[in-house]
Amino acid sequence: MSILKRYAALAAAVVAVLSVGLAGPASAETTQTQAAFDEQARAAGLSRDNADALQEKVDRYLARQDGRQVSANEIVLGDGATLTVTVPGEKYVRELGTTAGSRAAAQWECDYEYFCMYRQQLGMGDRLALYHCQDYALQGWTGDGSYYNHQTPGTRALFKNQNRNVIYTTPAATYSEPSYNWTPVWYVRPC
Repeated sequence: MSILKRYAALAAAVVAVLSVGLAGPASAETTQTQAAFDEQARAAGLSRDNADALQEKVDRYLARQDGRQVSANEIVLGDGATLTVTVPGEKYVRELGTTAGSRAAAQWECDYEYFCMYRQQLGMGDRLALYHCQDYALQGWTGDGSYYNHQTPGTRALFKNQNRNVIYTTPAATYSEPSYNWTPVWYVRPC
């Protein structure tokens, strides 16, 4: 990880810790929501230990990034991106908050018209789904991962460095890249 990214990540962590300390006690609404998320995880077949481990993983993301938890394993970030966290012990993301229960985990899971990024190679690991035509700032996305450009045919995503200079343009949708180094990428514009 570059020294600049380390400092940026450290600054974000300090802000998160300070804001938690100033926020005060959790509200009844938060408690009820946590109970609903726990119920989603249990309905999806997770053991108590796996449900707790999943929530800890979600909480770590929330401590580093602006966003709100919307299901047992999904966070909508402040910029509108959706982060879906893998269930402990599983390779691929699956949606636990769907009305049909729990959609099965699958490689390259990405809704049509989205640009999806994965923390690991081959469409594995936590997924960041981008939809709007804007720059999304990446926090903590380093090392080898992958992406799936599942937008409308012909659409290309732009990867930018810390100065917002384009360093890579993806092939036109629909296209998946099984291995991509996220370390030099600070911003992604999916259109």
